[in-house]
Amino acid sequence: MTETYRRPTARIHIESRECGPEVLERLTGATYFPERLLGPAIVTTVCRAGGHLLYVTAPSVIDGEEQVDYYLGLLHGGGPDADQESVRRRRELVRVLPLDDATTRWLSTKVLDPVSPRAAEVRSVLREFADFHRSSGADVRLSYFEPSEPLEELARELELPGTQPSSAHIPLGTKHSGREIFAAAGIPVPAGSGVCHDPGALASAVAGLAATGLRELVLKLDSTAFGGGLGNALLTLDGDITSPGGDTVEERVARALPGAALMDPKLTWQEYVTLMKDDGVIVEEMIGEVPLLSPSFQGRITERGTVEAVSTHDQVLADDGQTYHGCTFPAASGYRQLLIGHGLRVGEVLRERGVGSGDFGVDFLATRSGDGWRLLGCEINLRATATKHPFTMAVGLLGEEPTPDGRFEVDGVEYVYEASDVIMERRYRGLRPAQLIEAVTGSPIGYDPVRRTGVVLHLMSPVTEFGKFGALCIARSREQASLLMRELRDLVDGLTPRG
Repeated sequence: MTETYRRPTARIHIESRECGPEVLERLTGATYFPERLLGPAIVTTVCRAGGHLLYVTAPSVIDGEEQVDYYLGLLHGGGPDADQESVRRRRELVRVLPLDDATTRWLSTKVLDPVSPRAAEVRSVLREFADFHRSSGADVRLSYFEPSEPLEELARELELPGTQPSSAHIPLGTKHSGREIFAAAGIPVPAGSGVCHDPGALASAVAGLAATGLRELVLKLDSTAFGGGLGNALLTLDGDITSPGGDTVEERVARALPGAALMDPKLTWQEYVTLMKDDGVIVEEMIGEVPLLSPSFQGRITERGTVEAVSTHDQVLADDGQTYHGCTFPAASGYRQLLIGHGLRVGEVLRERGVGSGDFGVDFLATRSGDGWRLLGCEINLRATATKHPFTMAVGLLGEEPTPDGRFEVDGVEYVYEASDVIMERRYRGLRPAQLIEAVTGSPIGYDPVRRTGVVLHLMSPVTEFGKFGALCIARSREQASLLMRELRDLVDGLTPRG
């Protein structure tokens, strides 16, 4: 759960996505990833807690002042009738600290760059901020998205606690370790293999699964560096691959493997094989049942060592069924309690294996089983997940934590939301965040703090170069949330010419 603020609060945010730089190069607009939690940080730390926020980005936030003012005004109103003195006081609590570096290096690497004068200036500001607020008795923390040695080094230099598990436990987040943890928690998983490091071993593993009748399989790089399903490949085998013939099944599979559909379109099969040698690949049964849903549990191991349920979502995936695009909250009622129970058991196993504190996420596949649902363990993320920024924003705006059964209820009214990180069209390129803000706040769909419903924008900077941005749509029903998302797209379509 989010923290209860008893002391003055001060937060430094370095929301670095620590997957491989080569992966970031292939994710549209990923260089702007560090700003994804800017809005939630402002709403929770500044607007709700009255605390101080130092938010580091690289590259710079486009239309940064307009974005900060937009988030500051979500709860209190930022129009011409706003109390300007109150607005000024809140504005003084926020500082966005940019490094003008648009490379795909990790943000933590940019901040710790030993030869960059600007990085040295940033580190000096971080030290001054941490020392000043610590001396004033504030609860000062370094917030980051996922564990890494550079971020832990920075936390030690600043003498601050971090918010994520130790990087020593990163191997627990691999695909094969995830299957072992699911087994220890008593949670079923799709049929699958051990880790394969060469095409021959992979062909043998696939052949073994094919012998059981499986023909649709998913290959998964056994690495935490490939987020969003980019390390996966879909393999379809011919129906007669195990029939008698001159070749062995392994030989037939080996010929079929290069035809696997790689989720990362910029990877070749040979590059995938090279990655396999270092990271390994597992093979799993491709679950093709309809309907097939992808619920996700978010949990946290507290500093006291207790495991807590934070949230549940149903993930919105791309047409390939592998790549994350967004989510809806909460997860469907038919399996939500089962999802929470499974997620908590995974957290207990992680704690038993030495994870002391921090965020974790657990993805599942949900299929019909008689009159109910069956959940299969899919993946464990030992970090925050892509659902964190919409959930944190919703908690901040609604001013409530979820109920024990995982719902938002305020004054007897239930609220749900739909969120997307991938609202993207080529014709949106050239728009600026300030234009999006003006359009949404000037329309009926903008977030209304009285009704507690409406559209909240996030990750806006990529729209200018890539035509991509994100949004959170809070409503009182799933249908209303989906309608808000459609109306937002129509609104932004109207800002750009077709053709």
